[in-house]
Amino acid sequence: MSPPIEALPRNGLLQTHSEQVDILRLDQLHPVVSGNKWFKLKYNIEMALANGYQSLLSCGGVHSNHLHALAKAGQYYQLQTHALVRGYSEVALTSTLKDCQNMGMNLEFVNKKTYLQRYDPHWCQQQAQRLSSYWIPEGGNNELGIQGCGEIANACLNAEKNYDQVWLSIGSGCTFKGVERVLPKSIKLRGILAIKGGQSLAQELLASALYPHRCEFDFDSHYGGFGRCPDELQALIHRYDESNLPLDPVYTAKLVAAFEQSWQQGLLPLNQNYLLIHTGGLQGRRGIDGL
Repeated sequence: MSPPIEALPRNGLLQTHSEQVDILRLDQLHPVVSGNKWFKLKYNIEMALANGYQSLLSCGGVHSNHLHALAKAGQYYQLQTHALVRGYSEVALTSTLKDCQNMGMNLEFVNKKTYLQRYDPHWCQQQAQRLSSYWIPEGGNNELGIQGCGEIANACLNAEKNYDQVWLSIGSGCTFKGVERVLPKSIKLRGILAIKGGQSLAQELLASALYPHRCEFDFDSHYGGFGRCPDELQALIHRYDESNLPLDPVYTAKLVAAFEQSWQQGLLPLNQNYLLIHTGGLQGRRGIDGL
């Protein structure tokens, strides 16, 4: 199934020339393994199966879209899934983790200090060996995840409209790297950092980019940091709900807010076509009161 491309809804703020602004609905690919999550997982799962693994292991937080998608994918492929979860076993499970558990995922809680070791390859290998599992990094952010995200770039190519700019939200940078590798060099790529203090990550993305001159970054649209969703962002989400475009509070809502602000301030050329990438993660709305 090819993800649909739709016009960004006209909701009062983007009336002028709004036919030039589209959104790639990766959230409609699958009800659970939606958005960019499947692209990050697909080649990792292929590698696990090719090497005879019967179990997958990864890590994430208590509202992790990645773990949620992994649990469903494991269920589909009849693979056992394990998760190292940043949190505490004595705390009530979130809706996300309840879903993961119901889909057969084994949850092992680790404290913040232990969780920091997820960037240590030796520690990751030890955990994989301990659980006889194929290790998938947090968010699916490895070379196979990047390869999968490259396929998103193909979905950005619309035969009916040539896009001048593609915008997407950035968490780990995996999706940005994959899209940048494959997207034609004539298309500008703008990344909206969903995390606070993402300058070092942006430098890393520029260093690995095939065409760094076409990459731009927004460091000011994180709304207080990763996972933060203040009232003004919730208001934007509710406004787009009325136009039948659900947005997740961690990534795509911040992306749309950043685009709206740039558009209203007259910072974007009116003779260009724009595509925003909806990266899914709608189940994460349950982690925010009021959504």
